[in-house]
Amino acid sequence: MNDQILYKDSVIEVKILTDQENESLKSIALRYVKPENYKGKDRQEICVTNAMGGETDWFVLPYTFGATIGKKLFEQFNAGLYGFDTREVENLKNWLIDMEIIDDAMCY
Repeated sequence: MNDQILYKDSVIEVKILTDQENESLKSIALRYVKPENYKGKDRQEICVTNAMGGETDWFVLPYTFGATIGKKLFEQFNAGLYGFDTREVENLKNWLIDMEIIDDAMCY
């Protein structure tokens, strides 16, 4: 399993998982990042949770949903969104081309 993070921001992390038996089979997995508590104006600590009630386990997306999310992430990377590992974007691009989610063209 590939542990390299494709995308990370202050809310989520995304990575590409490769099947151990067949490297051409890939999935997109995501998880919420553990939120950091902070101090309010009154210096009292404010506890923060995420949309999953604090859970940070990886969730593997079904193939078609993962491919759609992968395509959107690829588009956002090319539009200039920060938070991507460029080596993993290359892996994502190759996977999306292999699965015919995006066309192989010089613009990539």
